[in-house]
Amino acid sequence: MRTPLALILGWAEQLEQDTALPAAARQKACGIRTQSEKLRALIEDLNLTSKLQYGAQPLRCQPTQAGPLLRRLAAEFCDSPLAASCTVALEIAPDADKAILDADAALLARAVENLLHNAACHNPGPVQVQLSAVRTGKTLRITIADDGAGYPPAVLHALQTGEAGENTPHILGLHVVEQIIHAHGGTAAFARNAPRGAKAVLVLPVTEDPAAR
Repeated sequence: MRTPLALILGWAEQLEQDTALPAAARQKACGIRTQSEKLRALIEDLNLTSKLQYGAQPLRCQPTQAGPLLRRLAAEFCDSPLAASCTVALEIAPDADKAILDADAALLARAVENLLHNAACHNPGPVQVQLSAVRTGKTLRITIADDGAGYPPAVLHALQTGEAGENTPHILGLHVVEQIIHAHGGTAAFARNAPRGAKAVLVLPVTEDPAAR
């Protein structure tokens, strides 16, 4: 599916930038490109969730310092087009900043990116996101909370029970988050934020600090 989709994306982008076309036609090309990008993200999630489910996605774990990783992800998100409708505040406790995770940094980044993307794309208006990290003993707790509409009840039910109804909105991106965190020996929990919005809490084991050896 990737090859024809890449062609569609390329052609749509060319038409969108073609100043010889009427504005209405260029706007339609923009819509085709936007929807095609959503399809590409879904394909990537489907591929990843299948690999994780059947153990075909090897984890390339190495010591990863939590603070620099989270700061990089927040900065990249703020530089993306999604930041036009989303403000991110980052708060990392000093001991969490130095926490070392035995992690596949690319996969862990994918989990956090999925949650930031959800906050920006599934809320009708401007939304504020709080990305925070604290350390408790041998675990690191990463929280991504927003002040948007919150998870629909059907989505929360599916996430918390594993039971999806006929009309449950797709939760593939959140399921990928769960799988990535579980593959790292951690847990992922989703709930309503107070007083409003959505909240995801990722708990990961912290490895021995090299300085403590």
